[in-house]
Amino acid sequence: MAFSRRDTIQLLVSGAVSTVIFGLFKVSGAREIPRPPGALEEKSFLEYCARCYRCVDVCPTDAIRPAGIAGGITSFGTPVLRHKECIFCMACIKECPTGAIAKISRDEVDIGNAVINRKTCLAWTGQEDCTRCFDACRYDAIVLEKDKFPVVLEDPCTGCNACEKRCPTKPKSIVTHYDKVKRMPAPEKRIAMRLEEESGRGHGREDSFTDWLKKRVQKLGEHYGIIKEEEEEEE
Repeated sequence: MAFSRRDTIQLLVSGAVSTVIFGLFKVSGAREIPRPPGALEEKSFLEYCARCYRCVDVCPTDAIRPAGIAGGITSFGTPVLRHKECIFCMACIKECPTGAIAKISRDEVDIGNAVINRKTCLAWTGQEDCTRCFDACRYDAIVLEKDKFPVVLEDPCTGCNACEKRCPTKPKSIVTHYDKVKRMPAPEKRIAMRLEEESGRGHGREDSFTDWLKKRVQKLGEHYGIIKEEEEEEE
């Protein structure tokens, strides 16, 4: 990829300006949009999120994407969760350096709730003794009424979507809804993103802050198609 000194300077300046702009505008007018598991309540999330892209980079299923401009200037570039692609691997929670995504356990994650349509469910309609959703649930959130009819318990249900994936009917007789997402309160003490953490501690990198910022801005440009791969000029 051709990445000249002039391009680098322009990107670094743009990155610095963007940081200032986001710092001024990102909290006002905050609205709820899908966030990674364990995300802080929206206003606090926007205050803490550094748009470092670590959660985007580390997600193995591409379930986290950066928000586009359509989501508003307050959320532009922040991580947005595609719920049904999330596999609860906890990688984003472990990777977040600022505390925008709280360090919680898998059992504390709650991004939605499953709902059964008894009019089409094989067990409830008597078509088959189907227990696939019950067998798929890892959180004891589905019980069998009379040892036969599946019922979802809202409190332990995390919205992991495993039951929906296993349901054999078309359309699905059990569907996960994401209107009851658990957001975490901000900690009493804010976590500072220190230079030694950003320079690669635990990630095999020893870049200077300038090198790190260059790579972050370059990554941002690649995500939005601002920077395209070009053949290097022959000397």
